[in-house]
Amino acid sequence: MKAAAFAALLVLAIGDSSQVADAVRARARAASRDEGEPEVRWTDAAQRREFDKWLARNRASVEGVKPGPLVDQPWGASTLRPGAAGDPGRLYLHVFDWHASGKLTVYGLAGGAKRAYLLDDAKQSELSLAPGERSTVITVPKQPPDPIDTVVVVELDGEPTIVPLTVKPSEDGKLVLHARDAVIHGRTVRYEPEPHKNTVGYWTDAADWVSWQFEVIRPGKYAVEILQGCGKGSGGSTVEFRCADEVLQVTVQDTGGFQNFVARGIGKLKFDRANTYSLDVKPTKKPGLAVMDLRQVTLTPVGPAVPAE
Repeated sequence: MKAAAFAALLVLAIGDSSQVADAVRARARAASRDEGEPEVRWTDAAQRREFDKWLARNRASVEGVKPGPLVDQPWGASTLRPGAAGDPGRLYLHVFDWHASGKLTVYGLAGGAKRAYLLDDAKQSELSLAPGERSTVITVPKQPPDPIDTVVVVELDGEPTIVPLTVKPSEDGKLVLHARDAVIHGRTVRYEPEPHKNTVGYWTDAADWVSWQFEVIRPGKYAVEILQGCGKGSGGSTVEFRCADEVLQVTVQDTGGFQNFVARGIGKLKFDRANTYSLDVKPTKKPGLAVMDLRQVTLTPVGPAVPAE
């Protein structure tokens, strides 16, 4: 869809503060996709002024920019201002959903970040950067400076190193989805890297969820095994493991401790063709302190391979 057509289609009637967030985020998303500026029909002058104040503070992140090189991020959107004439390139990270840990994970950014700061910080106080093999983690305030859209600037040292997030199988088709490779969606659930943990944990909000993207090279049926732990008295959460049109329903087992991991077979998934898939893990009920700790998910081919289509 061309930018002009998109702009004509997206019309927001603004009448309360929650919809100011809709207008701001629509503007950021449009810039991240190289689409036309959304048309907004304001019905409240005060809300229009609030939007204009946000734009005045963050104009550099949505005007004269290009779509960023990053994959889609669970927390928001990103734009890019390429470097020119000695001025470094800048990634603008529009963070709509702020994580309670004070850590912003930029998925797919494995290198090239020089420094980071808040766009609305006149002093440009540097934020700590921790690059990894599949992401860069930025230490940010634990509370969002702007709950509608806080813009974090990442100055680049040349071209950024962008890596795919797809987990590759072994030669026999087996897939091991490690906690460290999960994409986090939500405010509290997180990857906990401590050696005795090495798990998706701190899953205290049932609205939070995690996902993995992976490649299937051998069509057919796969046995699914999880490595899960759960604190005493916190068992009984129900969780959906969803892939394409298939859903495996799981009731979390109390293992006597969140880091007391047990291997559990939870069913089978069928893949009719070689392709890239996503596994989404979403709680549907949390009766205890937390959903569970989830260290890994393993998909193992069972039976003969299905002929490729």
